[in-house]
Amino acid sequence: MVCHGEHTYLYSQIMLNILAQEPKGGSNIRRLCQELQKCANDKGLDVTPITLALSGAAAYPRACQALSSMLSRNALNPADITILYKMYNDSQYPPPPVDLIRVPSFLDLLIDALFKPHSHLNPEHKPKYIFLLSYAASVTEVYKKGVRKSINKDELKPTQQAMEKVQVLCAENKNSSELIGHVSTLFQCVKFPVIAIGVLKWVDDTVSDASYFKLNTDHTPHHLVLLDEITTNHLLLHQKALDLLTRLFESTFEDLDVLVRLELKKTVLDRMVHLFSRGCVMPVVNYIRKCQEKQDTDISLIRHFVSEVLDVIAPPYTAEFVNVFLPLIENDDITGTLRSEDGNDPVSEFICHCKANYIMT
Repeated sequence: MVCHGEHTYLYSQIMLNILAQEPKGGSNIRRLCQELQKCANDKGLDVTPITLALSGAAAYPRACQALSSMLSRNALNPADITILYKMYNDSQYPPPPVDLIRVPSFLDLLIDALFKPHSHLNPEHKPKYIFLLSYAASVTEVYKKGVRKSINKDELKPTQQAMEKVQVLCAENKNSSELIGHVSTLFQCVKFPVIAIGVLKWVDDTVSDASYFKLNTDHTPHHLVLLDEITTNHLLLHQKALDLLTRLFESTFEDLDVLVRLELKKTVLDRMVHLFSRGCVMPVVNYIRKCQEKQDTDISLIRHFVSEVLDVIAPPYTAEFVNVFLPLIENDDITGTLRSEDGNDPVSEFICHCKANYIMT
């Protein structure tokens, strides 16, 4: 409804921007503003002028014009990037507010330019892209009564340096085997949230290539190992990682042998179990439950998932988890071969515990 008309959108964004100034909960409201902007963009509405006006861009007309040009065309321009770079990297004059370049669609464009495989980025301008993305991600400002009192750039240089290292590796588009010597560097650098988002984008585009798994010889491709590290460090990227794993699991891989295909899907399930172990419990279990209900997934794969999950869980369980997971456990087609006659096995123990401690719905 907010995006129904221009007046409704403008009124809603003004109200939310006022609420976003509150010290308690302001960041959550700001996030809601960004979601509304994204929704409007997805509907094909150009809300760039409203976004820039509310971010205080009017006080910086050159920066406003540069951003407006790129956002309206949904494409980066080296000339406009140079203008922003000079304004934010000027040691003589105060830089514009960092919120000005925290427009989600602008950040997405920067991430695509730096981390998307085969992205043709002019080496002369690459440091400017890295600087702007690092600045937007790491610099904090303190305001009192609407006046900026301080700018903290302590994290800017470390973020820049880490991004430069990772961007070079992503640009070279190394295959799984070639990444072995760089895994420790990547693990260290993906601790920065903005770099984790970029690497996740790179991994997504790389493994989505039809030839990737056909040419891969590793049991667990290093690109998927990177995914484990990202989900270990960044709770907010769990859903994006699960979306990627879901697409991989549902891919047909028609060029691969049937047995190779099954092993590959077990590897993807192992990544889901890791995601499960890091706290993304219900989204993962709900997805596997839907696969079982649709009966379009090899039963051995669901059995593999159940077996791996039983190895990493222990009581107490939430009622929500039990209600979704127990039907998988009680299905003889799935767990029949995992049970022993004496009942001394993880499957039987889980069933007994649930029936003794939970009221099943």
